[in-house]
Amino acid sequence: MRNYNKTWMLILAVMTWFGCDNGPGVDPPEAYEMGVFIVNEGPFQNGTGSISFFDRTSGAVEHKIFQTANSGAVLGNIVQSYEVHQERGYAVVNNAGKVEVVDADNFSTAGTITGLDQPRYFLGINDSKGYVSQWGATGVDGSVQVVDLMTLTVTASISTGSGAGRMLMNGDKVYVVNGGGFGSDNTVSVINTATDEVEATITVGDNPNSLQLDANGKLWVLCGGRKVYDPMTFELDTAASTRGALYRINTQSNAEELNFAFDDVSASPSNLIVNQAGTTLYYGYAGSVYAQNVNENTPATTAFIGRDFYGMGIDPASGYIYGADAGDFTSPGQVIRYDGSTGAAIDTLEADVIPNGFYFR
Repeated sequence: MRNYNKTWMLILAVMTWFGCDNGPGVDPPEAYEMGVFIVNEGPFQNGTGSISFFDRTSGAVEHKIFQTANSGAVLGNIVQSYEVHQERGYAVVNNAGKVEVVDADNFSTAGTITGLDQPRYFLGINDSKGYVSQWGATGVDGSVQVVDLMTLTVTASISTGSGAGRMLMNGDKVYVVNGGGFGSDNTVSVINTATDEVEATITVGDNPNSLQLDANGKLWVLCGGRKVYDPMTFELDTAASTRGALYRINTQSNAEELNFAFDDVSASPSNLIVNQAGTTLYYGYAGSVYAQNVNENTPATTAFIGRDFYGMGIDPASGYIYGADAGDFTSPGQVIRYDGSTGAAIDTLEADVIPNGFYFR
């Protein structure tokens, strides 16, 4: 009788085990609690973008994690960015005009924010409020949509300059670069998060595209410059075009303290990132990556990495620089990792179609 009971206990244990199985292709809870998320835009005109996950410990890369966690459902076209706030992940899907919201640990769907026009980036403000920047229906408008994170609905719209893009929060202020969208702009909007209103506008170089805070509390803004092409020859009109520039802003007064104008008018510097200590900036310019000490008042002149990228990020866990190589923009790209101190290449990771950025967790 004792052996009979043990047999049934074993059978019940096995049944319980299989009853708790998540099924084929579904990741267990907290599968994505720590690691690196690679944002892949996907094909420009059709198809879907995706998010890949790199496990720092195992070195494995898993693609299309949203599809895996949600029975084959896709994110949509084009996946622009991904951010985590209060244990939820927010994947901004540009052409689809939405933000897909997921459980940050296992990527199961938690809802969708809709009613957006060419959204670009998400920023969590507090437990109940978030901001989404967008270009608007025409691509030359610009606004930040205020989102109720409890109901996942848009509750207000804050007008900015054209082509509102990346955002950064400092205290109770949010800085938004207005990159022009399909046109041109040269401003940074300063939003008061208590009132959800623009309280100041900072003039910088043409078409700002990225921004960072340094260890001194200064705001750095990288501008790509305006590029004008001859409609007949499609060649760059260097006389009508403007050079890119890097600006340093005093966040107490919103005044410009310093700016470096780049020599090559044909180049569009982009992808400004900063190390964990806030002491070194990195950016792509004219086919290379440069490292800029934030305490230097002259621009870096020696390339740190001898190529540039479609997107960049820096892992606070290791200090490694991640460079997104989109390849031919139609087939899977790759990610190259570099030592943040020496610029030496470490390894290469496989990505999906058109990798453009990262989220480190």
